[in-house]
Amino acid sequence: MLQENKDENRLAILAATWEELEPLVQVLGGIPLKRGWKRTLTTSFKGRDLVLVETGVGKVNAAVAAVLTIEMWQPSLLLTGIAGAYPSSGLSPLDLALATEEIYGDEGSMTEEGWLTPKDMDTAYLVTEKGPFHHRFPLFCPDSLVPSIPRGPFITLSAITGKEERAKELEALFPGALCENMEGAAVAHVATFYRIPLMEVRAVSNMAGKRERDKWKVEEASHILAAFILDHILPQLGTITP
Repeated sequence: MLQENKDENRLAILAATWEELEPLVQVLGGIPLKRGWKRTLTTSFKGRDLVLVETGVGKVNAAVAAVLTIEMWQPSLLLTGIAGAYPSSGLSPLDLALATEEIYGDEGSMTEEGWLTPKDMDTAYLVTEKGPFHHRFPLFCPDSLVPSIPRGPFITLSAITGKEERAKELEALFPGALCENMEGAAVAHVATFYRIPLMEVRAVSNMAGKRERDKWKVEEASHILAAFILDHILPQLGTITP
């Protein structure tokens, strides 16, 4: 466990793709490292160390990248990127949202009686001194740091939503969920093990439901997200700790 050695003034910013990180890189610059999982840059903001990490898409890529990042730098963690918002969330494309928890949304068992989560199956994915963690991992969600954006549960899926029926099914399974992604719960899982604070903020690129990739606003969402991180999160870097 590395909590004792964590540098509270060092922050690692993780995103699944380079496209999601690029607006930050354009402003902050950085020195490429060869020892990262994928592309990794070190840079700074007002004298404080930053590590920008492209994790790759999906749970396994994200988990490996998170472990390597924590083992190498012992930072606080900010997971960021785009997301698909659920119709009932009240969010629209280009809105921002903050995760209060990450949920493994398609881990478990599909039975004739319905979906069984890991908790229903009494299968703990992680056990710490705080007890068992099944498919839900609470995140660091500071009111003082980001007071102005919607917050609520995020869902992590291996197979993201591509039809309206699936979006409605997930909304029924996880009431109050704001949006979906493919990495968050895996990073939260790792951060919980290491006792490292993790905050997750995302920008909505599309609505979850029928897959219409040509209508996604990936570039615009990434730039809005970068501006928010630069204006509201990085100036308070030292406060990203419970």
